[in-house]
Amino acid sequence: MLVFSHLIVSSRDESNPDKLLGEQVVRSVLVLVVAILLSLFAYRVARAQVNPAPSPVPKTSVPAPIQQPAGVEVDPEDVVRVNTTLVTSPALIIGRDRRFVRNLRREDFHIFEDGVEQKLAYFAPVDKPFTVALVIDTSHSLRFDLQDLQHAASAFVDSMRPGDRALIVSFDNQIRVLAEPTSDRDALRKAISNLRLGGSTRFYDAIDFVLNQRMDHIADRKALILLSDGVDNASQTATHETNLRDVARSDVLIYPIEFSTYARLDEEPERKRRAPPAGSGFSLMDYLRADAYLHQLAKETGVALYPAADISDLDAAVASIVEELHNEYSLGYYPTTFGQPGDVRRLEVRVSRPQLQVRARTSYVVGQSGSLAQATPRASATVAEPSTMGALPINRSLVFDRLPTDSRWMCKGPDVPGDFAIVQEGFDAHCSGSSRPNDATNAWFIRKPGPNETVCKGFFIWNGREVEADAIPNGFAVVGEVESPGCAKSNYSRVPSNAWMIKLPDQHETVCKGFLIPRGYVVRGETVAAACPSKSAGKNAWLITLKTYVERRTLWREDP
Repeated sequence: MLVFSHLIVSSRDESNPDKLLGEQVVRSVLVLVVAILLSLFAYRVARAQVNPAPSPVPKTSVPAPIQQPAGVEVDPEDVVRVNTTLVTSPALIIGRDRRFVRNLRREDFHIFEDGVEQKLAYFAPVDKPFTVALVIDTSHSLRFDLQDLQHAASAFVDSMRPGDRALIVSFDNQIRVLAEPTSDRDALRKAISNLRLGGSTRFYDAIDFVLNQRMDHIADRKALILLSDGVDNASQTATHETNLRDVARSDVLIYPIEFSTYARLDEEPERKRRAPPAGSGFSLMDYLRADAYLHQLAKETGVALYPAADISDLDAAVASIVEELHNEYSLGYYPTTFGQPGDVRRLEVRVSRPQLQVRARTSYVVGQSGSLAQATPRASATVAEPSTMGALPINRSLVFDRLPTDSRWMCKGPDVPGDFAIVQEGFDAHCSGSSRPNDATNAWFIRKPGPNETVCKGFFIWNGREVEADAIPNGFAVVGEVESPGCAKSNYSRVPSNAWMIKLPDQHETVCKGFLIPRGYVVRGETVAAACPSKSAGKNAWLITLKTYVERRTLWREDP
């Protein structure tokens, strides 16, 4: 820059002032340009020193991500989230001394599907913590048992091991979460002490809520302890059938502790005057169905039902459940072959050590796309299509476990699905023999009814006496009684007919007393109907009207 300036200076002509001024301006511009160029050069050199260019690295082959094949051994928590075709089974191992065996390892277990050994992908030893939902019925029918309920729940909390968690849910006409999953015993005891009695019973809704909104996202070992009489009379969304479907697809063990409240309610004076209708939550048939349903819940997950007539039964039930949970292994595998929906796969769990007894699930039903639809606690057989001739060519142990179809045969009992009606009676060699005099039938053919249907009353023996099934499908009304050649007769002369006439009610309908009024209808009067059973009070039928019609008529009358 100095040389360049010197050349400019030496060539200037000082005799011409205007020319001299122009040369000074040109020199200044050139100096400024050179300064800018030098600054940019210095900036690039400094940046290169701070962030040197990466040195060449020899090329190496990068392995592609490994795709885990079905059956690979993965973390237990990942199993539940990643692959829905995992087949799981709890396993209890009992020694010769009738005590649980706790010290087995993963390699001691072998699991077989249809006779072919599968590779264990999931193993949880007995010391793995569990999460238990205590689901407590606080409806009106349990009003005499509240302290016993609190005692049983507190006894379970006291037995929890470090790492175990519990949540507390109560239900009546509302479902309340009193404590989310926690290991804090003080918080759980406080929640139990806050139990309060309510009115009607949303039993099915409560089971649905706990399984699908609380337990479904929990990946650890989990169970549900249910303290209830099993009667439902107020559920708004869930049903008997949807509950069983959810249980079949869940890996939650359900331990029902059954309170028998019927005998005490049956002694109340108002019940002596008028027997409550089936479906009200207070009839004998409601309690028979509840008992059968609680047995089904336990049977679905391979555990036992615990009856609780008094506080000593409660203590024994809680102690037995706790011991079982603390001694239960969890096993899981991915099937090497995919079955067709509805296929029944036979399971067998074996242990390498001799003279040990294994209690585990022994079958499951393949669902859509080959996924696990249902696991059952008994051995299974090949399923044939139900016959309509009165005999049932399928293994009896599968009848209640499989999800209902539009029609099927079932052994006589109180657990007729709520949307089905008994349309015929017959004999099935797989069912227990009939214990009713003059009745050789032991099975019912059930189906979803049409708009008008004649359905069997369904007489059977329960606890030594004859009772009626009263299987009136949801939404239907009873409009009369008749004789049906396809239905068995009662052994009591005071019950001359053996079938009901049912229908989907019209806007206005005359229906027999003694049954629930279909939802959405109101009673607007009483009358005498020749087709309905006679009543001592004279009038034996109700006049019912669709509620929306009554509301429209009221608005019309008030319209000026």
